Amino acid sequence: MAIFKKNKKEETKKVSTQEDNELKDEISKAYDEIMSGNKEEKAEEQPQQAPKDDIAFENEVFKSIDAGMPKEKIIYSSAGKTKQDIEETYDKCIITADSYHELEVINEVAKEHNIVLRVGVRINSNYAIEGGDILPNKFGIDEESLLPHKEFIDSLKNIKICGIHVHLKSQILNYETLYNYYKDVLELAVFCVDEMGFDMDFVNFGGGLGVAYSQRENELEIESLGQKCRELIKEFKEKLNCRLIIESGRFIVCKSGTYVTYIIDKKVSRGANYLIVANGYNGFHKTTLAEMVKGYAQGPLEDIHAVEPLFTSYDAYEVKVLNKSQEKEEVTVCGNLCTAADLIGKNLVLPKAEIGDIIAITNAGSYGFTLSPILFSSHDIPYEIYLNSKNQAIISEY
Repeated sequence: MAIFKKNKKEETKKVSTQEDNELKDEISKAYDEIMSGNKEEKAEEQPQQAPKDDIAFENEVFKSIDAGMPKEKIIYSSAGKTKQDIEETYDKCIITADSYHELEVINEVAKEHNIVLRVGVRINSNYAIEGGDILPNKFGIDEESLLPHKEFIDSLKNIKICGIHVHLKSQILNYETLYNYYKDVLELAVFCVDEMGFDMDFVNFGGGLGVAYSQRENELEIESLGQKCRELIKEFKEKLNCRLIIESGRFIVCKSGTYVTYIIDKKVSRGANYLIVANGYNGFHKTTLAEMVKGYAQGPLEDIHAVEPLFTSYDAYEVKVLNKSQEKEEVTVCGNLCTAADLIGKNLVLPKAEIGDIIAITNAGSYGFTLSPILFSSHDIPYEIYLNSKNQAIISEY
């Protein structure tokens, strides 16, 4: 049972039979390595440094450091950081404050160490990314509250605000929507320099780059977005001479990952065919949540709103049987947990499968392993297997 991730430059919506066979061969090789105990030797081949990490918990700071990432490329941004969190990380990353209280706590820690810390601040922009009302948000400080708090911010002598972080929405597939959002963030950054006196080192636009999970959706026109962004950079270059950061997130990793497991039982119940696989819901939860949402839907499935990162859409994943069977059958694929909710897909038409065949689920490279209830019923925890550019397996075991 594994999340299987491969470094690919291009992805297509339909995976050919040849690619399915190649995936099956790669899985078999990785499985052989797991069973032969070669994990430690391969683990050393992991890349030492990535471009940037946006951190949501202090333990991620330490993991980034262990991976060889320099302090200036680690941005610790989350709600509810405690004084202990700040004490343990202030000299290992750039902390982005999420509230006025956090600014005060960071200032207190810096004062105790007799230093001036350069920090960022997360701002809850008053921009409605797709129209409508400006809503309250658990993250950041409201944009309209900045000026009334300028005197308070200026009184914090042991911190210097050097960057802003904004994030309003995930899974945006319209490049013009992203362009308009980026422009608004840059205008906000100019305001923060001119009116608030921030010494801007970076502007973090957050995430938002979407992935077309299903065939109903069109891919994000990344080239068109790039062209528009070049225009923005040219427009704001003199006003903001600083780093511009975009959190690529799932746009990079979603389609490079496949969840694979195997069939451990096959049965018929009152005329319905069932395939029971190892580590279903507890290995990759998102298909189960999609089936659960479909079960509660009152109208057309296309109208169900996403709840990111838990639920994206009802047809965001494709379930495959990696065998050569030409015969088809309608089956319901379930995991082996002691709950009826452990459902991967209902009434799927798949190649006729047998016990031992491999099941593969697409689009598993993001929000998979880390969000799944892996401790449910004390089942085995899946491996994460990475294929590098040399087609070598790097195996992570938890």
